[in-house]
Amino acid sequence: MAGRMEGRVTLITGGGSGIGRAAAVRFAREGAPVALLGRRAGPLREVAALVEAEGAPALVTPADVTREDDVRAAVAAVLERFGRLDVLVASAGSEGTLGQHLTEVSVEDWDRIMAVNVRGVFLSAKHAIPPMQRQGGGAIVVVASDSSFVATPRQVAYCTSKGAVLQFTRSLAVDLWGEHIRVNCVCPSAVDTPMLRRAVGDDLDQPGLEGIATADQVAAQILFLASDDAASMHGAALVADWGGMARSNWLV
Repeated sequence: MAGRMEGRVTLITGGGSGIGRAAAVRFAREGAPVALLGRRAGPLREVAALVEAEGAPALVTPADVTREDDVRAAVAAVLERFGRLDVLVASAGSEGTLGQHLTEVSVEDWDRIMAVNVRGVFLSAKHAIPPMQRQGGGAIVVVASDSSFVATPRQVAYCTSKGAVLQFTRSLAVDLWGEHIRVNCVCPSAVDTPMLRRAVGDDLDQPGLEGIATADQVAAQILFLASDDAASMHGAALVADWGGMARSNWLV
């Protein structure tokens, strides 16, 4: 039986690890040819092998999402190999300066996290949209965060970048209204990925980390947003935060 994404060519940024890696396997399992974009070719090749083990074709496109020439070339490679582009999953991200007071954050560190988390999404979408327009439709799923809505101490740069990504999703959805290109974002809380472990260490059983999703759980949410099951969703933010935004400070 054909999968939900049968034949829908999917480009995943940050495809070498974490949420991007899990999404690649999920999409492949549902029949999507998968192109993997990331800075390091080695991890991308490892994920490509997982995609192919699911019976789907894979393409490795090493690139830096902060560099427009790299992103442009990656999209061109996808079109040369597969002839179309149906889905963009903008998953590349950086935790940046977690744990630092704003007064301790350097301009270079601020610019670096904005480049990956915001410019990377902008460039990926900018170059994915034209082929989607030519073929009459597509879907873009951005990996945002619950930090798009709520703030955590000493994470000003990260929270600012994810707030920008949320509004990017909404604004782009407005611009693409009527073009059959849906734009949505998934907003998870803590996810067990290499990025989280870099930030907090390998001990995930600690105060403040009571709810941790697996990368595969987030990948399932991304797949839903990209699929026809979410056909009525456009400009939406799917929040998966273990009920964090629903809780009052008065709860004990």
